Amino acid sequence: MVCKSLILCLVLGFAFGYHVKSQDGKQEACLVTCSGWTEPGQGFQKYIDGKNSYIDVSMAHCGFIDTPVIVSSLHGSSSHWTTTGGSAIYTPTRDSFRTYLYHSSGSYALAVSKAWSIQYIAVGYVC
Repeated sequence: MVCKSLILCLVLGFAFGYHVKSQDGKQEACLVTCSGWTEPGQGFQKYIDGKNSYIDVSMAHCGFIDTPVIVSSLHGSSSHWTTTGGSAIYTPTRDSFRTYLYHSSGSYALAVSKAWSIQYIAVGYVC
């Protein structure tokens, strides 16, 4: 079976046991799913407004050879549900991506005090 959609390939492959080969001919053994998270409340940097924040998330341990498909989510002990940006991916590369967080009262202090973390799943090629 040849897949045109990376996400569809994964769903079909895992759910129904199809042997997946991408449209460009790369073998299924080269396609991996990698997940991770940032340390709660750490790594956030103040954005230029001084109140909101961004975080650079490393995926270097995944060993991707090209930029993967990434899905991210903001987790924490409180107030993360009122924040925007936790699932928006900026400047993705094979090793990292950036996420900007916005909260009306400022996200930087909340990110630290409420132990926010970016968790992600990335799907890409390692060979």
